[in-house]
Amino acid sequence: MKQLTITTILFGALAFSSCNKYLDVTPQAQTTKDQIFSTEKGFRDALTGAYIQMKSNNTYGNNLMWGNIEYMARNWDVPGSNPTLTNLSNATYTDAQVRSSLDNTYADLYKVIASVNSILERIDSRKSLFTGNNYALIKGEALALRAFNHFDVLRMFGPMPDNPGTTVLLPYVTEVTHEIITPVNYQEFAKNILADLDAAEALMKDKDPITIYSLAELNPSSSSSDQPVVADNFYMYRQIRFNYYAVLALKARVYMYLSAADPASKAKAAQYAQAVVGATDHNGKPTFRLGRESDRVAGDYLMSPEHIAALSVYNLESIASSTFGESGGLVRNDFNVQDGFYYLNNLFPVAERTSDVRWKEMWVYKTSNSAYVMYRKFLQRASSPVLQAPLLRLSEMYLILTECAATKDAAETWYRAYCSEKGIPFPSGFNASSWETDRKNKMIREYVREFYGEGQTFFTYKRYNVATLPASWTYTYYTGNTARYVVPKPDREINYNNK
Repeated sequence: MKQLTITTILFGALAFSSCNKYLDVTPQAQTTKDQIFSTEKGFRDALTGAYIQMKSNNTYGNNLMWGNIEYMARNWDVPGSNPTLTNLSNATYTDAQVRSSLDNTYADLYKVIASVNSILERIDSRKSLFTGNNYALIKGEALALRAFNHFDVLRMFGPMPDNPGTTVLLPYVTEVTHEIITPVNYQEFAKNILADLDAAEALMKDKDPITIYSLAELNPSSSSSDQPVVADNFYMYRQIRFNYYAVLALKARVYMYLSAADPASKAKAAQYAQAVVGATDHNGKPTFRLGRESDRVAGDYLMSPEHIAALSVYNLESIASSTFGESGGLVRNDFNVQDGFYYLNNLFPVAERTSDVRWKEMWVYKTSNSAYVMYRKFLQRASSPVLQAPLLRLSEMYLILTECAATKDAAETWYRAYCSEKGIPFPSGFNASSWETDRKNKMIREYVREFYGEGQTFFTYKRYNVATLPASWTYTYYTGNTARYVVPKPDREINYNNK
């Protein structure tokens, strides 16, 4: 895996020069930034630019979605000889190529943060530029993006969440400056994430169109002749933006992560997860629903009705074909036994998978090499492809509610509702003698099965401090420890420059 050079697009058409130090993203034409923030459209373009940055190969366009982060969780096996991927899978973070790639992820997360900080630095003083609810929605999305990217910095490069300590570790960047930002400890970093999300929630509540209209109304087909429900088409297709419910879902995820050291945070995680699950449109119908068999049959393997936030990826069809398809390198090693698989039988037990929509036709052997299984989640149907990479999904909210439930009955109620839609057998409930342990083991496996290829397995293992898994979950036995879970920060000086 050679180091990739990424051309970052910021503020729509604004290009930036390459830099010697991380996060040095000073534009070639300094005056352009003052010009772009002189209009409401300029703020919109800047926000769009931040979303475009998030599709970098170093972050959610590859390495934090289906790439490096999935190798780190051993969700992919390394075909043939590839020392860099082997070292990455083995958590040999000192390898020069591995280190370079991980450092680029760190840098690109902070580049997005620098971009939204440039918006946030100016938006209050230019509030008079905005019409309608545009000020609240643009500022709310910018705050949410700042929180989201910081949170993945914390999850990847931060300490173990079950014992974070108080050591100063990472910078939470809220200003545009040439100065080096002073790092803060885990507790302060998390507090800042939640403060940004609280502010975003307050701004967007009752103003975001997704709290009023249905997704069908906000996502009309290209052939529809209906009049748009919102006069401004910038606020259509809200599930591919950080909308109001995405803010609540992210708060649920953050509080769930914090609960590893602070069990009291589970109540907050459940509160926000419940708010998302219970969200309805103006017709009283649920805003989101869990993906189900009918979606799979229709070829929507990504289960788009449950996407709370996603990135629009116009070329996902070609990316998926070259990455996951017959010629793609993202594979699982397996071999045929009587029921067709060996290793995957443990992740998806034969007795449980007959109706499981995460299994049916999702895993197939390559015709060119029968030793490898390819994964079809991101492969697209010929008509009406789903060209978006999910960042937050309704499934996670159900798993959070199951995990946070205080009683066996309550946990089973949430999990049964989830299993019913996904086609997962759950006839007898959790084991009566040790139901909490059984719940924990099932939750870990569900996170792996549900979010395979979406960059969540590694963070799940880290949150639970998983030491071992069944040996046959992966081709090579998995060992989890602090050395694997706490990715080293870059050694070089970091400059958060976006003046």
